[in-house]
Amino acid sequence: MRSRTYGLVAKSVALNATTDDVARAFCTNFKPVCLSHNRSVHNGSFCTTPSPVDSAPDVRHAMASGTMSLMEFPRVDVTDDVMCLEHITDHFLLRRVNQHAEQGICHLCMENGLGAGQGLVVNLEHVAKIVDETAEKHYNHEGQFFDHQQILEPRETSEVVEALLDGCIASEVFELACDVLSKLILEDQDWFEPYDMDREASVEFEWDDFEESIKHESRLLSAPRGPKPLTAPESNYRFVNSLLVFAEEHAGLIKQLERGTKLYRARTDRDSRALERDAKLSPETQLGPAPENQASAGRMNAQGVPMFYAAFSAETACAEVAAHSPYDEAVSGTFILQQSLRVLDLTQSLPIRSVFDDSPPVAGDHRLASLGYYVERITQPVILDGNHPVDYAPTQVLTDAFRYWADPQIDGIIYPSQVSKGGKNVVLFFGNRRWFEQVGKSVSNLERFQRRSERGTDAPLFVIDPKTVHRFRVDRNITVRKARS
Repeated sequence: MRSRTYGLVAKSVALNATTDDVARAFCTNFKPVCLSHNRSVHNGSFCTTPSPVDSAPDVRHAMASGTMSLMEFPRVDVTDDVMCLEHITDHFLLRRVNQHAEQGICHLCMENGLGAGQGLVVNLEHVAKIVDETAEKHYNHEGQFFDHQQILEPRETSEVVEALLDGCIASEVFELACDVLSKLILEDQDWFEPYDMDREASVEFEWDDFEESIKHESRLLSAPRGPKPLTAPESNYRFVNSLLVFAEEHAGLIKQLERGTKLYRARTDRDSRALERDAKLSPETQLGPAPENQASAGRMNAQGVPMFYAAFSAETACAEVAAHSPYDEAVSGTFILQQSLRVLDLTQSLPIRSVFDDSPPVAGDHRLASLGYYVERITQPVILDGNHPVDYAPTQVLTDAFRYWADPQIDGIIYPSQVSKGGKNVVLFFGNRRWFEQVGKSVSNLERFQRRSERGTDAPLFVIDPKTVHRFRVDRNITVRKARS
């Protein structure tokens, strides 16, 4: 352990309690150590090694005598360093440290060359105490043994701090904050992430099981015929249905895309000037969805099933197509929505439970985590290798369920862009050309009849004006950063 001056903690103990009861109660409220061996005592157990120090009283004897004084190692070191409250991006962590806020100059800002950083700050010792308490809830020091072998991967304090603070501290000071806080937490033992306490891991395993089942067993979704699913299609059904119900009823993720909303589509080609010229002549054809016989597989549509992928800005649309194109120019056009559509909005901050939320857990938290995995999968870069048709299958199946099972109907899904900071994309379940119309250009009576049969009106869903077609230059920047373990 690090060299420190330790204080004595005195605790009066009721004599009518059994020694074991008192021991357990004491260990619940304190972090005692074996005085003889400088070793932490966890989960109500005691060091059983005989004490070579006569002056160190036996713990149980001291408890039975009615009073005791135990030396307790401090969990967190002292420091005068402070950090800006603005660096804390997690609402629950901010709420817990806010009571200690005062005016000061941020140590992290000064160290990172970000200026004086003067304003409301909190002593890093207070932050470290909360991080340490949270670590004790989500990790332990025992691990999991099988056949006398430790089967869990040990983690150092620095790794635990990084894992807990991921997404909770502003990126510009994240590494420095983790380094400072790790050194303040006085814990030299390894940490282990237990299976039964790791809710996120269990959700990840559930998602992985669904992916493997869809990829390699069955893509059928079948309602269970008994109280429990017995087959792959039944398990797939239960998983997908639970996500759909939760998204609709609990998470508030359903919204309206209003009439007049502008959506942007882009394409790249070797001869961008020729593409621009053709798109101005027939924008609904050149920039609309591909025909059925040319529709390639995407993360949300199977091959041959066209959908309308678009963005909410021309810059995002161009960035999306340029991400998997060798060409330096893109042509974009603006489609204007003519009817209100009901969509699942996954760009909203999914209220995944914060590790620093000390309120009682709410039923359904794990379902939000599952939706988070879905968002992660559909926003991964497109890799056109031999495996991508199989890799796309789980998100394609889930998207089809959202499309056909929702009641009332869902017309599309909004999701975040991974190549345009703050950008939003949308996939709408209208891939047929009959839904798209050029301003001032008439369509056939058959198309009008088909529109009226499906949506009760012969009006198009999207119109595009050739005047909105423009060519954009694409500049690519590559950023390399160290991957987190």
